[in-house]
Amino acid sequence: MSKISSRQLSFIIAVLFSVVKFYVLPAHVSGFSNEAGYLALLVNFIIDFLLLLICLYIVKNQPNSSVYETSSKLFGKTFTKIVFIIYAVYFLIKAFIPILEQKNTISLTFYESQPTLLIFMPYFIVGFYIILKGVNAFSRSVELISILWVSGLLITLSLSIPAGEYASLLPIIQPVKKVFSGTVNSFIWFGDPLAILFLAEFLIDKKGLYKKAIIGYVVGAVATLILVMVFYSVFQGIAERQYYAPIKMSKYSITLSNIGRLDYFGSLMFSLVSVYSMTLPMLLATVCINKVINLKNNYIVPLIVTLLELALVFFFQNEIFQNIKFVQTYILPFMLIACYILPLILFFGVVFSKQKKNVKGVYDV
Repeated sequence: MSKISSRQLSFIIAVLFSVVKFYVLPAHVSGFSNEAGYLALLVNFIIDFLLLLICLYIVKNQPNSSVYETSSKLFGKTFTKIVFIIYAVYFLIKAFIPILEQKNTISLTFYESQPTLLIFMPYFIVGFYIILKGVNAFSRSVELISILWVSGLLITLSLSIPAGEYASLLPIIQPVKKVFSGTVNSFIWFGDPLAILFLAEFLIDKKGLYKKAIIGYVVGAVATLILVMVFYSVFQGIAERQYYAPIKMSKYSITLSNIGRLDYFGSLMFSLVSVYSMTLPMLLATVCINKVINLKNNYIVPLIVTLLELALVFFFQNEIFQNIKFVQTYILPFMLIACYILPLILFFGVVFSKQKKNVKGVYDV
C-alpha cells in the first residue's frame, strides 16, 4: 500500500507548491501590481497559510480516516461522491496551466524553432508512469529532486541578484487597490495546501505534522517571494512582458558573457522538478476518481486522466495567455468554491462533530 512520511509531505509542500509559481506568475502579477507584486502574492500566501491550518486541523482530528471517509460520515456518501467528482475536475484544471507554462518554457529554452507537441509527449508518458507507481514512489522521488530545486534557485538567484535595482521595490506601503488587483488575478496559482487533505490518508505517521508542514510551506513561500522581488528588480517597468522568469531574469549577468548561458542549467533543473509539480494534480484527480468508482484495474483511471490532460493541451497549446484569462474570468469562481469553501464546510463539520463527542462524553461520565 502507498505510504508517505510527514517529512516527505513537507518536501512536497516546499518544492512542488512553489516551483509552479516561478514561470508566468512573476510577470503576470507585475502587470497588475507593478512593484507591489510581491505584496499581492504575500496576501495570497497568507490566505493559503490559513487554508493549510484548516487542512492540518481536519487531518489531525480524524486520525484513522481518509477525507473521503470523514466526509461520508458527516455528510453522507452521495454528497461526498459529488464533491470528489468536483475535486477531480478541479485538479484537472489545476494541472492545465502549469503544463502549458512548462511546454512553452521548454520550447523557448531548448529549441531554436517552435517544436511540435510530440516533443512534449514524453512528459505525459512519464506522468502516467508516476501516477501508476503511486504516492509512495512519488513522494520518495520528490525528496531526491528537492536537490535540483535548491540548486536551480541558487544558480538563478546568484546570477540575477547583482543585476537588480532594489530601490524599485519601494515604497513598501502600497495602495490597497494595486495590491488587491494582483492578489485577485493570481488566485489560480494558489490553493495548493488543499492537496494535503487527499494525501493525508497515505501518511505513515502524523507525528510532528504541523511543524514539518508549516516549515515546508514557509520555505516555499519565502523562496517564491524572493524570486519575484529579484525578478521585478531586474526588469522593473518591462517586468510584465518578461514571462518564463527562470530563463529571463539572469540574462543580464556579467558572468554569462564569460562562461555562456549557465542559467540554462537552473532552468533545466526547474523543468525536471516541474514534471512532478505538474503530475501532482493529476495524481490527486486519480485518487478522487478511484474513491468514486473504485475500479480494480489500477491503470485505467491514470490513463484516462493523462489522456484528458493531453487532449486539453493538444487543443489549447498555443493559447496560454488566452487560457489564463479564460480561467480567471469564467472558471475562477468554481476553483474558489472547491479550494476554499468546501474545505471550510468540512472543517466546521469536523469541529461540530468533535464538540458533540465531547459533550456526549461528559454526559456519559
